Amino acid sequence: MLRLWGLDQHLSQEALERIVKFDRFDALIAAGGDGTVRALAKALGPNASVPIGVIPVGTGNVLARELRLPSRPHDVAEMLLNGQVSEIPGAIAGREPFFLMAGVGFDGEIIAGLNLELKRRIGKSAYVWPTLMALAQRPKQLSVLIDGVHHKASWIVGAKAQRYAGGFTIAHGISVGEGRLVAVLFKATTRRGRMLEMISLGLGQHQRLRSVRTLPCQRIEVRDQGFPVQIDGDEDGFSPVTIGIGGGNLRMIVPADTSEQPTDSFTE
Repeated sequence: MLRLWGLDQHLSQEALERIVKFDRFDALIAAGGDGTVRALAKALGPNASVPIGVIPVGTGNVLARELRLPSRPHDVAEMLLNGQVSEIPGAIAGREPFFLMAGVGFDGEIIAGLNLELKRRIGKSAYVWPTLMALAQRPKQLSVLIDGVHHKASWIVGAKAQRYAGGFTIAHGISVGEGRLVAVLFKATTRRGRMLEMISLGLGQHQRLRSVRTLPCQRIEVRDQGFPVQIDGDEDGFSPVTIGIGGGNLRMIVPADTSEQPTDSFTE
């Protein structure tokens, strides 16, 4: 049993690899959310052969929703014991691997202001105050290169999955199981414009706004300094940052027959 709070500080990649290889574990099972899975995948390294299974008890559980993982305890146990292993292509932001999304700007500000201890105690409600604080700030414009083409935006999300922040849909026609990346550019210049983008995102209508643009891509470069970055819902410092496909695959245990999911699963 290993506690993953502060995994990077307490357990090196080499130490975890030695534990896994020495004891010849069949799998590593994580009770947590998207950040927990990412931290464990990072500690294992990009070439790990041991698969990861997740008991989805995180805040957003975006990965569980994307993979249509079950939520009932009996079905979760059945999946972990008898499921199949699926390869999830990774992406990378700077030197950090991720599997769902990387954001620069607005959502990075929210994550930077999040009280993690409060989040563990009250869940999603902990996001209310940092979200209000971020909305109170006038959007700052930044320069971004999308596959070498210059764009302006005030918030950028590099999406590798369809869902975002729980059950919201940020990009259509993309799957976490594919090695594809979509850049979602939010270009609001006022607080009112940012609020409209937020409401539209919640309703799944953000792509109808003139201030929002979605571009399939391979590489996102933010060269401006000082913009907060988040990856898979975790704080990741500040820009400049380069986001792209790569960084190794995540080997995940999923239900044996993904075409017949239980009715009580992480779906919309």
